[in-house]
Amino acid sequence: MEKLCALSRALAILVAIIAAFIAIPQATVVLLVLGGITAICNTPEENMRLYLVTVVLLLGARTLDAIPAIGMSLADIFTNIGVATLGFSIVAISIRIVLRIRNDWAT
Repeated sequence: MEKLCALSRALAILVAIIAAFIAIPQATVVLLVLGGITAICNTPEENMRLYLVTVVLLLGARTLDAIPAIGMSLADIFTNIGVATLGFSIVAISIRIVLRIRNDWAT
């Protein structure tokens, strides 16, 4: 399972970079799914750090547009990575909710 998560993480980064330069149909969906697969293997501590990364990337990536020549490309790459971490965050939160409900009903 760890290899699947590592492969998913690597593919998400690769797709994020490629999608910044080449139009990939449904790239957003691919990034969300790859990010979601990555969430399966993480611990709650890792999840907390990645929630913060998601917020920073989604809110701040567009500011890279101000860099001459390469700013737009960097902004696109980091926005795409932010989309992948958003998929991660949604799945991680969903897993946490299910575990909380299961624990509530187990007692």
